[in-house]
Amino acid sequence: MFRNLIEVARQVRRSEDFKNALNTPRRLCLHARQRLNRGHFVIEIRATSGFFSVMQIVLCILLYCDEKRLTPVISARGGSYGDPQGKIDWLAECFEDLAPSAVPETERSGLRTSVVRDLGDLGFRRYEAGLGLARASALFLSNYRPSASIREEVERISERLDIGASTLGVHFRGTDKKFEAHPIDWSTFCQRVERTLADDPHLTNIFVSSDEQAFLDFFLKWGFAVPVNVAPATLLASGETPVHFSGHPGLAIGREALVASLLLANCGRLIKTPSYLSAWSKIFNPSLQVRLVVPPRENAFWFPDSQIWTEQHKRDNDLVNPETEIGAFDSPFTGTGTTANAGTLPRSFDL
Repeated sequence: MFRNLIEVARQVRRSEDFKNALNTPRRLCLHARQRLNRGHFVIEIRATSGFFSVMQIVLCILLYCDEKRLTPVISARGGSYGDPQGKIDWLAECFEDLAPSAVPETERSGLRTSVVRDLGDLGFRRYEAGLGLARASALFLSNYRPSASIREEVERISERLDIGASTLGVHFRGTDKKFEAHPIDWSTFCQRVERTLADDPHLTNIFVSSDEQAFLDFFLKWGFAVPVNVAPATLLASGETPVHFSGHPGLAIGREALVASLLLANCGRLIKTPSYLSAWSKIFNPSLQVRLVVPPRENAFWFPDSQIWTEQHKRDNDLVNPETEIGAFDSPFTGTGTTANAGTLPRSFDL
């Protein structure tokens, strides 16, 4: 009985409602402070979570500012992807701000900046629940694009590895992800990749990315019918410790994560396990056709994978029922239209 009470207490402490209640005073102070900026919403993110988890915070801030007609001024310092002193804005290192109303650095000194660690500090969890892939992609791409040096790097690698419309992108997120996603063994995953190749003869090569070297070694030995290229990442996870907690330089692992996501976005199709990194490939390239082989766990059913899984489940049901009109592209992959423009990033992302 006592153990049950302890477990209930732990669940309450971990719940979003409990966290929101604790954050209420801080959140009210933050929004009161930001109202003094007269139309600007100035946020500095200092988070220890993964790169694309931080990008989720950026996306929700953009949604809030779009709703409230505010000018977002967002930076990200320190944490897992910045320098130890927190002097470098690593968001600005990775992305160019495309917003026409972007505030020049020289004019930011008079604005009040609020520092946040996660979405709970902002009270923006509600935005994730109602997010759609199309809107999220359009909003983000109208505000940001990868820096010129990252675009050039992605273009060089894509040319060298022949990544394009005939490439099957593969992403396997290992290490601690078993706590957030239903597991799939490596052999079953490779069989799913084989089946995808057999179903589409237009796919002529594979581009695989993973944070787990042991999986990559297994995948390369499988013996697929088409050539396999591995993402040129040098900073991988240490055992079951995620890469961003493995002691690598923050700016370097952030850049590698972004490059990997953009390379997957350049593929014609993508088959993956739950992961923010590869889910954001769909944000970068909304025409990318994605197959999620297992769902996220119920307590980690987060956007974009939550939306990818939901749309995929509906599409699979439509395929079972031939009386349902399913559109121009009859495929279980998440995406619309034909493969003609697959593997090509949106115009604002031309590499």
